Amino acid sequence: MLKNFIDVGAGLTKHLTPLQWWGIAIALVVIRQVTQVWLDGLYVDSQFPVPFYVGQTTFNAEELKGYYAVLISKGTLDKYFWVQIADYLFMVTVFGSFFALMTAVYRSLPNVKWLKNLAWAMIFIAPTAALFDALENLVSFLFIANPQGFADWLVYPYSSFAVIKFAIFILAYLWAIAGLLISLICLLIRRFKS
Repeated sequence: MLKNFIDVGAGLTKHLTPLQWWGIAIALVVIRQVTQVWLDGLYVDSQFPVPFYVGQTTFNAEELKGYYAVLISKGTLDKYFWVQIADYLFMVTVFGSFFALMTAVYRSLPNVKWLKNLAWAMIFIAPTAALFDALENLVSFLFIANPQGFADWLVYPYSSFAVIKFAIFILAYLWAIAGLLISLICLLIRRFKS
């Protein structure tokens, strides 16, 4: 199955030029950002008492139960449930935008074996941010179903999935910036030499 996924990825990356991939990547990143703004608005409306990244990375069950107690007292737990559902649309945009962005970087880099290998790996690593977001949300549904009585140990996979998700986001952004700079420098060198 993994080989099939890699073969599909290889086929997709070759069909378009680097410039076309950059166009797709930019469009998908914009769509992702618009979706993020919409999702942030829903999150604010739910009146969750701390920023999402604080709540997701707490690793503390009592603290998390306290956040849910606030939602219950404000009568907004149902709104928070719908934020978790809406987050799946955001995950789709994350997956697509990271695949396109990493492919654009891969197609733009000079043919240096280790650099291309790293770029190829990032085509498959970066989109997994959406997978870890989905796993985190699945655990959050257990919290929502029993906000004051969920098993305390569930906070560990929940926060771990969130930390991995955020780490992949950071790694993907840093790689995209580095890859773009390397590609632009190589392009300028080629232009200067010719």
